[in-house]
Amino acid sequence: MALSAPLLLSLAVVGCISLYNAVLWLLSTRRPQNYPPGPRTLLGLGNIHQIPLSLPFLKYDAWAKEYGPIVGLKLGPNNMVILNDASLIYEHIVKRGQHFSARPPRYIAQEHILPDARNTYSLFMRNDYSRRLRTITKQFLVGAGLFKLAPMQKAAGTRLIYNLFQSSDDWMEHIMQWGVSTPVTMLSGAPVEEFGEHWIHDYHYSQGLMEELVDPASAPPVDIFPILRWVPSIFAEWKRKAPLTRKALLYAYGVMMNQAKKARHGSFQSLIPKLLEQSVDPSTAPDGRFTEQEIKLMMGGMLYSPSAEQNGSDAAVDSSVVTFQIILLALAAHPEAQRKAQLEIDAVFQSDTALPDTIDLDELPYLNACVTEALRWRPVSPLGLPREVIDDEIVLGYRIPKGSTVVLNQWTIQQDPEFYEDPDRYMPERFIQDQFGAKKGISQLGRKTLYTFGAGRRECPGKDFFFQNMRLAFAQILWAFDIVPTEPLHVDINKGFTSSVVLRPKPFKVKFVPRRANFGDVLLEEKLKADLKLKEILA
Repeated sequence: MALSAPLLLSLAVVGCISLYNAVLWLLSTRRPQNYPPGPRTLLGLGNIHQIPLSLPFLKYDAWAKEYGPIVGLKLGPNNMVILNDASLIYEHIVKRGQHFSARPPRYIAQEHILPDARNTYSLFMRNDYSRRLRTITKQFLVGAGLFKLAPMQKAAGTRLIYNLFQSSDDWMEHIMQWGVSTPVTMLSGAPVEEFGEHWIHDYHYSQGLMEELVDPASAPPVDIFPILRWVPSIFAEWKRKAPLTRKALLYAYGVMMNQAKKARHGSFQSLIPKLLEQSVDPSTAPDGRFTEQEIKLMMGGMLYSPSAEQNGSDAAVDSSVVTFQIILLALAAHPEAQRKAQLEIDAVFQSDTALPDTIDLDELPYLNACVTEALRWRPVSPLGLPREVIDDEIVLGYRIPKGSTVVLNQWTIQQDPEFYEDPDRYMPERFIQDQFGAKKGISQLGRKTLYTFGAGRRECPGKDFFFQNMRLAFAQILWAFDIVPTEPLHVDINKGFTSSVVLRPKPFKVKFVPRRANFGDVLLEEKLKADLKLKEILA
């Protein structure tokens, strides 16, 4: 049967429009005019085929050495610009931060997992929400607020030491409990033990599901190739996993919210109850306060982040746990550094019957250097959380188009052989000799000691909380134990680590050998005192 002329004309018009759009899309995968230098692109793909799924920052580091302090990539039609130099970060991210402070969209997370949190969740929090939340959380994370958190951190650390003494082989499980304890109490006002027997497991399960759907190594590239969004769920596993992830997240966050509503507060009022007192009904006009649903999702987002670079606090549980593993690996693999830190701790605290306290942490410069050097040596998120430019920008004479993703290449900056002596070596002494760990006589305008916590307007305001928490935990551990490997340890970046978004040590085995006589009796008494103090604070 012959097709009618009008139908043939319609088909021809549709075909021409489709062909025109396809050609435009293909052309959009080419490098823009006056774009920063970078590797050659492949039509339709850009550079996406050149980026490895594991340890991608090593490829970015190689490109930095080849193309210089700024590198431009194409991920399909999307632009990605990598800043590899600390002075560029100072000039553009710190001094002109308002232009580089947006977060790029994440379709799966924003449209399928948490559509009701597309403005409030940490991974993609809108700037106005970020500003409001930062103002509130700073009351808890600096100065007097941080001082009030110290007993919680000591109680969590004491329980960690006690658990390690009871069952050293289960150290990873104990660290996961430690990692969630203080952040959850800070947010809810309730000890995590009151959340139910399985909540910690349920929480980590929900975070694992979330990470799988935002990790480029496992998630489909729907932000790069939007046509993949229309693939039927029978062929798109992510469409089946997204509802399960949402259910798991909302359950975990809901339990925390309910505990916060029931919690009483004595000398310390936690963040969620404080926000709930100020919350507004969703029907009222915005006046700087948050609704109850916004509070629940923001607080959940503060617990989750694949990077220490957060929008409200460094309560991000996973990044804290992974950083703990990295420091533990570094100290186990470098017994001379471990012994030096122990001698310093023993000299300062001079007690066989009481665990170290926060009041003396500033007297432990070598321990501080051990923690700082671990974050420089193996940063938990070598590329940080990406940003999005809100307007066309010019950097070193190159044009960065509006909407481009900008990445701060922590790995290259913190492994720069021009700045650091033997940068791939774990060497805490570098931060004793120089504030920035630099070679003698080297300086750089606007240089930060670390880029682990980001820079500029999106820099994590909880970095002091993080350092206090980590230093106290390791002061307690090194006071109590020798960390002894039970098998060869691999600290080489290629052999000992795995990564896409988060840099994780591959599984390794250590044992914790007590250093004190009658250690069990001392530890039980310390645990009872710490738990009692925590109850007093929380009323």
